[in-house]
Amino acid sequence: MAKVYKTAVVGCGRIASLLEEDPLREKPATHAGALAAHPATKIAAACDINAERLERFGRKWGVPSPYWYRDHREMLRRAQPEIVSIATWTDSHCEIVLEAAKTPSVKGIYCEKPIASSMSEADRMIAACKKRGIPLVIGHERRFDANFVRVKEIIEKGTLGKLKTIFAQALSLPVPALPRKKYVGGTLLHDGTHLMDLALYFGGPAKWVIGFNKRPYGKENIETTAGGIIKMENDVTVFVEGGGEREYFKFDLDLQFERGRILIGNSGIHAFAAGKSRHYTGFRELHPVPFPAPKTRVNSLVGGVAEVVRAIRTGKEPVSNGQDARDALALIMAVYESAGADGKKIRIGNGLG
Repeated sequence: MAKVYKTAVVGCGRIASLLEEDPLREKPATHAGALAAHPATKIAAACDINAERLERFGRKWGVPSPYWYRDHREMLRRAQPEIVSIATWTDSHCEIVLEAAKTPSVKGIYCEKPIASSMSEADRMIAACKKRGIPLVIGHERRFDANFVRVKEIIEKGTLGKLKTIFAQALSLPVPALPRKKYVGGTLLHDGTHLMDLALYFGGPAKWVIGFNKRPYGKENIETTAGGIIKMENDVTVFVEGGGEREYFKFDLDLQFERGRILIGNSGIHAFAAGKSRHYTGFRELHPVPFPAPKTRVNSLVGGVAEVVRAIRTGKEPVSNGQDARDALALIMAVYESAGADGKKIRIGNGLG
């Protein structure tokens, strides 16, 4: 019988558990849902500073009350988990990962995105996990979605020619005045981290960034809109925007190739290939074509859990690892830096920041 890893969840809120109650979302939709669905993981302990939320989580996922904790350090010491799932606010990720990494029983960590609030925190997290040989998987779960993996294959095979341009947007409702000290950034950080991760996943390492932002509540608060232009080392150009003060939510990437185009995101998947124009003699234009859907598809959150388990068992570097997430964070921080310097071009080195 295959080993089942004793797992502890830190943070029992929205992405940890509550989104399972959304009737429209694909299930599992949370860390706990994915852990419960994977045959190699069992939720054995839970931690949250909010007692009511902790009890609600424990009862929903069958965690015995002696293993409900209000402090993650006490939980790690007493429960001795093998996998730690971190679904807390970004500003607490570093502290919890560092504590988990030095807990003797811990073999793997699954941490929610973005990896951290600063580059120095990300570096400390990566170094601590590397020191003990603990795989650190970050929840950029679209890397585990078969449709996004298929797009990556199309890019690598050159099916539509070279990838030339990516338009990436994570648009949302207007945000209130929230302090940068705690939240660090707005939509570009908290949802747009997926855009940056996918830009790197599809487009390769970055060379430079030019950024902009809008801060109607002052520099001490997060932005309502941020974005920029990213030039990749392989000459792919990325246009990215987060926030935008829209009256709707939108998460989409528009990938434009030499001979085609793919739209992928919350609006679905649409593919186009170049062919003879129906409107202009001697021209070529794009025509809808079927997207070559993968034969099998695993829930992306379950895929993240599976990647932690695979990395523990094989010792191989996981997909969506700490360095990948650090690179995405570096691009976001470069946008903020450039925007604060009136659009100054920020060079990105091989270490990304």
